[in-house]
Amino acid sequence: MPHTPPRSDRRLAALALMTGILAVLVFTCYVGGTATEGRIAEPDPFPALPAAAEPPAYRDDGDLLLVCTADTEDFTERNAGVNYNERIGNERLQEDCLADGYRDLPTALADAAPGTRIQILPGHYTVDTAIVVDLPDLQIEGLGDSPDDIQITARFTAATVLTAHAASGLYLKGIAFGQARDAALRLTAVESAALVEVGAFQSDGAGLHIADSTGVALTDCRADTADTAGILIENSGADVTGCEATANTAGLEIRGTATTATATANRLHGNTTGLVITDTGPTAAVTATQNILYGNNTDHYHRLGTAACGDDPAARDWADGVLCPDRTYPSGVGILVADATGTTVTANRIWNQETAAVTAWGTPGHDPGLGGDRNTFTDNVYGEREDGARHRNRLDLWWDGTGVANCFDEPGTHRTTPAALPPCDGTDAARILGDPLRTLKARECGLQSTDDLSATCDWLGAQFTDRLEFQTAVAFAAALLFLAGAGWLAAARSPNPPRAGAMTFSAIATGCGALLFVLAVWSGRADYEALAVALWALGWLLAGRSWYRSGLRFLGGFTLAIGALALLDAVDRGVATLAPMPVAPAWLWIGLLPLWTLVALGAAFGPRRTPEPPTQIERTPVTAPANDRWDW
Repeated sequence: MPHTPPRSDRRLAALALMTGILAVLVFTCYVGGTATEGRIAEPDPFPALPAAAEPPAYRDDGDLLLVCTADTEDFTERNAGVNYNERIGNERLQEDCLADGYRDLPTALADAAPGTRIQILPGHYTVDTAIVVDLPDLQIEGLGDSPDDIQITARFTAATVLTAHAASGLYLKGIAFGQARDAALRLTAVESAALVEVGAFQSDGAGLHIADSTGVALTDCRADTADTAGILIENSGADVTGCEATANTAGLEIRGTATTATATANRLHGNTTGLVITDTGPTAAVTATQNILYGNNTDHYHRLGTAACGDDPAARDWADGVLCPDRTYPSGVGILVADATGTTVTANRIWNQETAAVTAWGTPGHDPGLGGDRNTFTDNVYGEREDGARHRNRLDLWWDGTGVANCFDEPGTHRTTPAALPPCDGTDAARILGDPLRTLKARECGLQSTDDLSATCDWLGAQFTDRLEFQTAVAFAAALLFLAGAGWLAAARSPNPPRAGAMTFSAIATGCGALLFVLAVWSGRADYEALAVALWALGWLLAGRSWYRSGLRFLGGFTLAIGALALLDAVDRGVATLAPMPVAPAWLWIGLLPLWTLVALGAAFGPRRTPEPPTQIERTPVTAPANDRWDW
């Protein structure tokens, strides 16, 4: 019979195994907790914005300058759609303007003084160089019913159509700017500005770009057909209310470490990504509420490098909506929160998104407050149109799991990734490193230059088996089955191989887990993904127990440890986020797999262990007394 270790030795080995697992968990929580505490408590490295100025109000006083087009036919055509009373007034003003007014905005600005009002009559105006506004308290107003009645274009001969720099107190209303090589309208270093019913179109950059400014209000604006973002708020204090952005790469983008902004009741549709909030720092506070987002599913990346995206934007087919983005935004996303801090996303209505209604990620290793921390997602309406009809998103929420104090209070979700999300109940999850596969995807497919476009990102156009997560899942499942087979081969070569049929349930659980994991990743079902990890964990727990009993005590105990951590990972994915853990549990067993692989391969393909020969016991012959002998 094979030599069997005493029961006390088994207990000692099991105790050592459990002690090792607990030590790993405690050490991970301590190190991660220290890191996350630093992310929360470390002083803000960025100065706060100055006190926000109030945007100016509309006024009727001040010197008045009139601007009109000399093209009477163009004026008549554009003025025909204006409300009757205003239309009659515009006809009278046109006569006055032709007599002693200006034919374009730059010449009027040359004669303007601080506090001047400039009114522009309906028409199409062309400029060759950017219009520069640098006077305070100017009011520039288009006299039409919509921004399309007054269009000012650069015909792609200038980087911007209008630039306002340090022009505090600017009030701009009812004008559309377009066909710029960069931003159609740019405001920089402005302390107070109001943009009311302002439009932007066909921009080889951003449509409306607000940078390094404060006290800016954009109301009822419209932006379409911009290569970067229809509306871009950067390092500014701004409120965007009631605007519409469509046919852009990003409908509305809010970014910068010194940004304080609100996006309220906007309508963002037909873009690649509807609303992007990114790289906001510790002093930032961004709120997105009551916005309508739907159908942001366009993909323009396949045109990059083709004749459709040549060097000259003037030769592009803008009327057909051809965009050539220079920055990657995930296609099919309603709201993207990437490396943002202090963001509140609430009471928005999002439907018909082919990737996810809301996507959030953080980048591990970023400076404190820059890795996607303290973001709150609550009470959004998913998959339901304004008329109440159902129109599902592929996913309602996608989160990579990285960040400190992120929480989700979303009872209306239909499907999320992961299946379990940290609630907003005061128990803050602190993850300096989220799910491995989703962290890899955010790194590979995140916001970056299109010069090195990944070919494996479905967010950027990859399909079917070309997708990064599918390829990773197949490779992982194949490796998992191979390693499990190596472990059973090692057990079969042990001095005390498992009995026949011992691997049946382990093999079934491991094989089903591997197959289900591939199917779950293919379909985007995070609940099935959690179940797949649980099945794999069960298979390895059974295998580890069998290998331990066969004499492979170290390999069996090691396998039990990895199986236990995988089971913990399944709970974290599908049942409840384990808030005390500062890293996703998957990183624990993934970190142990390389060492386990060396042990298993060594046991499976190394020299075969032979059982020790049994100890020979010398016996003293017994001599029976003469009277007890039987002599034949």
